[in-house]
Amino acid sequence: MLALEITSRPIEWEFKITPAQLKMRQSDNPSMTMDRVPPTLSVNHTKNIEVRLDSTELRKSLNLKPINDFIYDAGQRGRDGVQAATADTVWFGDQMARIEDGVTIGQLVQQKLMEQPDTYTFFLPSAPYDISWDPAELDMDYEGGSIDYDWQIEKNVMDYVPGSFAINILQRPEVDIKYVGKPIYVPPSSAPDYEAEF
Repeated sequence: MLALEITSRPIEWEFKITPAQLKMRQSDNPSMTMDRVPPTLSVNHTKNIEVRLDSTELRKSLNLKPINDFIYDAGQRGRDGVQAATADTVWFGDQMARIEDGVTIGQLVQQKLMEQPDTYTFFLPSAPYDISWDPAELDMDYEGGSIDYDWQIEKNVMDYVPGSFAINILQRPEVDIKYVGKPIYVPPSSAPDYEAEF
């Protein structure tokens, strides 16, 4: 019969768990700087409207003419009168040359006296004002203003500390086998307390 004493010790361990952490530091309030450039308006050149009224033709229609026009028109009328008188004299002489046709000088004079002058109807003044103008001028430069914003915004600062999991082995498992019997000698006769059997 074997005399063995077997003892065992189980493993011993401990867990160390550190939970994860999230640390957050809230940022300060945002700050802002503003740079403003005002608008500018500069006037380079201005010119008022110019209106021109020319009454030359209107005055002529009312017979209000400069002296040069009076002299010219009088010369024209004299020339036209001479031409008309010449034409009338030629016609009268031509008619008198036909007296053999039964036309008498009295009839010619009576016919000449019965002629009616030409009449014309017209309105005064017969010509309007000549109106012309130059429009007003305005030359200016405008530059719009601007506003620039510069924001300083801080972000929230977050620190993350990861968790940890550790296993600490306090004792490893062991198995002890101890022989508690007497020694076995081979051959048996070599044992010190061997007694031979007879």
